[in-house]
Amino acid sequence: MKRGGVVLGAKISVAGFLTSPVMGAAVATATRYRVPNHGLWFDVRDREFTSRVRAALFWRLYEAAEIRMIRRHLGAATTVVELGASLGVTGAHIAASLAPGSRLLCVEACPRLAEGLGRRLAPHAGHLTLETENVAINDETGPVELTLAGTNLDARLEGSASAHRTTTVAGTTLRNLLDDRRIGEFDLVCDIEGAEASFLLGDPGALEGCRRAVFELHDTTFAGRAVTAGELLEAACGLGFRVIERRGVVVAVSRDR
Repeated sequence: MKRGGVVLGAKISVAGFLTSPVMGAAVATATRYRVPNHGLWFDVRDREFTSRVRAALFWRLYEAAEIRMIRRHLGAATTVVELGASLGVTGAHIAASLAPGSRLLCVEACPRLAEGLGRRLAPHAGHLTLETENVAINDETGPVELTLAGTNLDARLEGSASAHRTTTVAGTTLRNLLDDRRIGEFDLVCDIEGAEASFLLGDPGALEGCRRAVFELHDTTFAGRAVTAGELLEAACGLGFRVIERRGVVVAVSRDR
């Protein structure tokens, strides 16, 4: 156990160094603010790309499991819905995996991130129909309070995390989003800090048209009770999805038609 702990500590220390602000500044200078990541190049001059994010992109540590699963499992999709698009990095990898003429809808709740989302995605999505939406996925439609971390990269619905500051954003259900956009069959990429419970538990029928999904699952609360990431995965499996790849709380699922 002791030796294992030392090894784990060493791995954490290495990751901390590789994503340090000093390393991020060096990466930005060396790449002239055009950072490679899994075969794509990202213009990181945008103020939302912090030094740590720049370094994590360069070393392939940023959303690594999600990106690998996207590239492995979503290539046959014709329509993909991404919930929690953030900086647009995962959305760019989705776009790169899709055939010309496909459709990609990227949804981001944080207004500051959503504002530049289309601009950041545009260099990677010229071959498909790209749509973006600034809305929070919730269990009902209407305004919701969103708590924002200092970097704006960890936004959650109020009550699911300790607040740094809050902002009011439009909220909608997944079902309403799909209906409004006239989306039938689709693949899903979802990283919304626990709000996935709103449809996995609250409205599972909203996933009727979903063939494949990549989830980052989170412990959360729903209907007044604590829910674990494991319970959310069980709920997905109960809808007919089977796990095709898993790394921690990041899981790719599919179901036969």
